[in-house]
Amino acid sequence: MMMKRNLLLAITAITLGGLTTIVAPTTTNAATMPGSLAYHKTKMTAKIGSNYQSFKLTNHIINSNYKDIKTTSWQKSGLKKGAKVVIDMYATQGTQYNWYRISKPSTQKSQKKQKSQKYWVYGQALVLPKLKATSVINN
Repeated sequence: MMMKRNLLLAITAITLGGLTTIVAPTTTNAATMPGSLAYHKTKMTAKIGSNYQSFKLTNHIINSNYKDIKTTSWQKSGLKKGAKVVIDMYATQGTQYNWYRISKPSTQKSQKKQKSQKYWVYGQALVLPKLKATSVINN
């Protein structure tokens, strides 16, 4: 069994043109953590992918330093393959895939009743929109 190492990193917040990045302290097994978590605000939509049930819905990122991480079933969340979700944050950790904080799109009726439940899920569970890049520098 590998010995767990505590990594304490200073909390840093940088704001550049509306993008806020927060590096939070994390505690985890050093072998499973390539880098510290960096949180980013965003506003985009995605769909739940076909392999979504292979991944957990949690209230915090699994590699974060939160002690009470709770898992919610996909059935209880009401989310299923092809469902549209809103992403308001994502977290990077130096891996191929990111973590995304998702929620159901709100309607005027649901906004009046209560805030939508938000879940963290690994990026492989989602079908993210394809981004088009345009060159802005001409030589």
